[in-house]
Amino acid sequence: MKIKLLIIVILICNLNSVFAQLCGTPQTTNPKIYPQDDSKTSKSSLSKGSSSAICINVFFHIVRNTDGTNAFPIPNTNEIVRELNEFYSPHNILINNAGTSFIDNTSNLYVDVNEGIAIANARNQSQAINYYIVDDMEFNGFALDVPSIALFIRDNRVLTSTSAHELGHCLGLEHTHKGLAYGESGCAEAIDGSNCSSCGDFVCDTPADSGNGAMNGYNPDMTNLMSCYHLNPWLINRDHFTDSQGFRMRAAIYTEPILQNTRSTSCTQISEVSTICYPQTTTVTLSNLGGATTVWTSSSNVQIVSSNNSNATIRGASSYSNGDGWVRAVLNNGITFQENFHVGKAEVDNVLFRNNGAGVSGYLCSSHYDNEFEILPYVPNASYEVRIRDLTTYNIVAGPYNFIGRIATLPTDYNYTPGWYLFEARGTNSCGTSNWTQWEVEFVDCTLGGGGGETEYRVYPNPSSENLTIQKTQSSNKVNSKKTSYGSNSAYYKIFDFNSNLIFKGLIDNQTTIDVSDYKRGNYILKIYKKGKSENHQIIIN
Repeated sequence: MKIKLLIIVILICNLNSVFAQLCGTPQTTNPKIYPQDDSKTSKSSLSKGSSSAICINVFFHIVRNTDGTNAFPIPNTNEIVRELNEFYSPHNILINNAGTSFIDNTSNLYVDVNEGIAIANARNQSQAINYYIVDDMEFNGFALDVPSIALFIRDNRVLTSTSAHELGHCLGLEHTHKGLAYGESGCAEAIDGSNCSSCGDFVCDTPADSGNGAMNGYNPDMTNLMSCYHLNPWLINRDHFTDSQGFRMRAAIYTEPILQNTRSTSCTQISEVSTICYPQTTTVTLSNLGGATTVWTSSSNVQIVSSNNSNATIRGASSYSNGDGWVRAVLNNGITFQENFHVGKAEVDNVLFRNNGAGVSGYLCSSHYDNEFEILPYVPNASYEVRIRDLTTYNIVAGPYNFIGRIATLPTDYNYTPGWYLFEARGTNSCGTSNWTQWEVEFVDCTLGGGGGETEYRVYPNPSSENLTIQKTQSSNKVNSKKTSYGSNSAYYKIFDFNSNLIFKGLIDNQTTIDVSDYKRGNYILKIYKKGKSENHQIIIN
């Protein structure tokens, strides 16, 4: 066992000397930086909704002997496309087999990068990624540039991760170790990822990679398809792209001129769905299916009423079904489609209260301020209604107000008496109108500088699932940390749920950490008291 472990360590530590044989893609000196994808629900062209999947043509060029005889076993190009789709379809990039041609020239059986450029200039089809298969070369494979419409692969590597790796270069991806190893140009990504969007491979969900494995503080993802840790498949198997790598490739396809003509309408597509209801049904359709067979599955809050190869009729599983849902089509050619949508009425779970652009807080201003609030979860194509009641009389004192969008602002033509009120919200979408959801919220006089008008403390991270930290801002005076009771000079906190029940309390030092891991998920009010004044923070436990 010790001998095997030593061999593995030696292999990893010596990858540096042999990486040059793996990928021959030339260095990029001025790579493009794209925005990072932070959208989970957008249906924009760059989002991950399957209905916006991008279809890419790949055309194969197979080099043979000059007399037309095969120099190596001719690979099944449909099988290559099937394996590529296993890697790319989860990121809504679909590969279409656009055809095959033969290059009958024995002198082209072995190529270097310069010879590859000459062959590509003479043979490239402008409306596809050109995939050249040769008998031998110095590398396992190479793309002509990043991005590019041509790549070369050794015939014994076409059904390995090398294919997906080199196609990734064509679609704008860099090595995960870019800027850090083997003379790679560009700036190095910091170990903590603080410069991830502008250095390294320009992708923030791939860890910094020095090219030497997990050592010297680095902990790279050695199974990422754009890494180079794959000399022995039994040791390290490259098998995935990250979400942000998928976004970067889609951005390149949409914006890079060299890739514009590679897009196709020949791939299978899935129709878009934003909301499904109960008992109404919605049909999801696959187009350009060809002869593929389909297996349909769905999330637990969705019922598949009927299905065949080309479509599935779905609805909410019951009248109580609500939340995020999906339907998935798995094709026998290796492609998987998943369409995400909202299930049921636009139920309101949480409201985040804000004021004066200061961020999340637990209060609203009692008069003439821009009081913002955010509905959670936000359901696309839904409208919302809010109203405010007096806690004592239960009379409606403001509203109802109607709005569309994620964030709304209360009208400023009101003047509440400072104190606690009942805030109510409900949503309406194509499935109907949800029930009212209620929260107690404090209206404070924001003109006095107390009661939340100014914040002496910052509370983070918010939302939190483990620890919550209360920290004095640099501009505030120090708290006497030696106080052991709630004296007049002490600062202390209380945490309330939204039914005004006291959950926890304690003294505050310059920095105080609270363990919230056992708290029930939801919204809470953190009130901080000092010298007769108080400030409020709305906190979220997730």
